[in-house]
Amino acid sequence: MKTLDNSLEQEDVQEELKALFSDAGFGTPEIFGAAPGRVNVIGEHIDYNGGLVLPAAIDRYVHIALRRREDNKVRLVSAQAPGNVAEFEISEDLKPEEKSWGNYIKGVVVGLLKAGFDVPGFDAAVTSTVPVGGGLSSSAALEAVFGKTLLTVTGKAEAMTDIDLARLCQKAEHDFAGVPCGLMDQAAVILCEEGKLLMLDCVDDSFQHASFEDPDWSLLIINSCVSHELSDGGYAVRRDGCHAAAKILGVETLREVDPSKLDEVLQNPEFTEDMVRYVRHAVTEIVRTLDAVEALGNRDYAKAGELLNASHASLRDDYRVSCPELDFIAELAQGQEGVAGCRMTGGGFGGSAIALVRGENVAELTALIEEKYQEKFGIEAKIFETRPMGGTRAWFA
Repeated sequence: MKTLDNSLEQEDVQEELKALFSDAGFGTPEIFGAAPGRVNVIGEHIDYNGGLVLPAAIDRYVHIALRRREDNKVRLVSAQAPGNVAEFEISEDLKPEEKSWGNYIKGVVVGLLKAGFDVPGFDAAVTSTVPVGGGLSSSAALEAVFGKTLLTVTGKAEAMTDIDLARLCQKAEHDFAGVPCGLMDQAAVILCEEGKLLMLDCVDDSFQHASFEDPDWSLLIINSCVSHELSDGGYAVRRDGCHAAAKILGVETLREVDPSKLDEVLQNPEFTEDMVRYVRHAVTEIVRTLDAVEALGNRDYAKAGELLNASHASLRDDYRVSCPELDFIAELAQGQEGVAGCRMTGGGFGGSAIALVRGENVAELTALIEEKYQEKFGIEAKIFETRPMGGTRAWFA
């Protein structure tokens, strides 16, 4: 399994960043940082409902090079946005700008300032292999890598816990990107460990790591290449609906609903039709996630796959965050030899699917999906195999 410390990819990326840094007139980098994307194995749309989620960091990264300045100015360039230099000055009064990728970094800077850290001006260059709009947390990775790198370069890396950094990045997403996300994405890209899944309890933010190092099984990420926008209201509508239902029931979160009494709960006369569907998904998904943790721990991949398939059906039919492209991918994969299960992953409205696949069947499944998906939709799916990787880190040049 590749590691971040000695991978050829890291060396190549550092050279790319040095060139990008120099071409922008920034000089020589002082420090590098990397944050992985994440895939959620199961437990979708329940982080803000007090559930238990089960993400893993993937071997696709947001990399940055950074150098401190002597003034309070910030200049940002990205290999993915050539010619688009984002600039601002360090201040607690920073506000988001419309359609600016620099908003994520602004949010982190403001969070660090309000937490009492002195943030210097800096120049930074960014490059990423995390697909944007693929439901793999490219924005959380961007927030996390800047947070970790700024803390490290100022000698304050030990002054903030990783879970507090995740909360800071979550608030940046809320305030500067307009996405009222739960904590899962930021926690996963910061806290994950290589060869392990992260079990995050979204009631109290406690977490533990669960091994997933079976060489015979892999996670296959299938990016539908249908982009989604979580800030357009679809995500917020569902989150608000769940919170409204919880208030009607007199509970803090839907985690408190007894699954054995779900049918009775769904008869509540104050529920709208949407609330019925949202509550049914949330309560059953929490159960599925707990069952999946046990199944994967026992290497019962058949059971784990059944749970992934049921999760997709619930997200498609009750939560209604899937799309024809993801439904096609999931149904096709579910019927193939060596596939335990497949479901959409991420916020939805496009993005990616995840399949639990026996390693010897990965190449055949990849070829089949590429062919059939292109034939059906005229879109080239982006598919890659991954195993759980380590979280965000920074190191001096």
